Amino acid sequence: MKSIHIVLICLSCFVLLPFISNAQNSEKGESFILSGKVIDAATLEGIPYSHIKIDDTYWGVICDSLGFFKVQIKPNQSLKVSSLGFAEQIIPVTSEITDGTAFQELQLNRTSYMLEEVDIYSLGTWSQFKENFVNMELPEEKNVTGGWDFGNMKQYMQAALAMDRPGVGVGISINRKFKDRKQREHVAKLKLTEGKINILKTKFNKQLVQDITGETGERLNALMVYINEREHFTYQTRDIYIAQRIKALYDTFAMEYVDGEYEYALDDSTKTLRNHLRPGN
Repeated sequence: MKSIHIVLICLSCFVLLPFISNAQNSEKGESFILSGKVIDAATLEGIPYSHIKIDDTYWGVICDSLGFFKVQIKPNQSLKVSSLGFAEQIIPVTSEITDGTAFQELQLNRTSYMLEEVDIYSLGTWSQFKENFVNMELPEEKNVTGGWDFGNMKQYMQAALAMDRPGVGVGISINRKFKDRKQREHVAKLKLTEGKINILKTKFNKQLVQDITGETGERLNALMVYINEREHFTYQTRDIYIAQRIKALYDTFAMEYVDGEYEYALDDSTKTLRNHLRPGN
């Protein structure tokens, strides 16, 4: 009988022990809401915007302007509290938990920071600086042209070019490189201008004006001159704006243009606009 009782007791222990341990672990792992206030240990006043971090985690909060905070935490965790001008502390939660909440005040002690020593110099007034600047002694510069005979400059140039050494030859080479660079820049500008003109030709041309207005022949030529006088389109002008301006200018052109009396054309020799109503213009 005794052996049977012992076996039953052992079986009961093996069965109940896991449940007991799980209950304890779940009780320890249950989180709750901890609210509180971070205060100065000397003055007992709230420390605004203190940092509160749950130790050994990446979670935390920042206090409000009065030092109050609220954070969700587990019973076995601690808080790492820090603020500028105060020593950082790790504080365990010791308050009693009631209905899943608790309140605790966290005290921080003031601290000082030792900075490296620095030297501060006064620059003085403007008059003092000016006087020191004028009286400053400058080091003597080496005269590199002291032994040159400028009467034989042509000979020096030929010798420098023949020996390919630093001197006048280098200056000539630099000058040539500078000229070549200027020429390349000029060619690049010409190509850029030509590209802009080609873009403008695709945006504004006689065929476009003809398609919008339906004009042909001499009236179309006169209309082109009329538009060019009043608008200066560029390669950046939007297509819709060009079309709108062509329509608007065509309306005024149709009212002003009269065959044989109000003719717009280009003079062959001067390439200027001839207005028969205003011969002087």
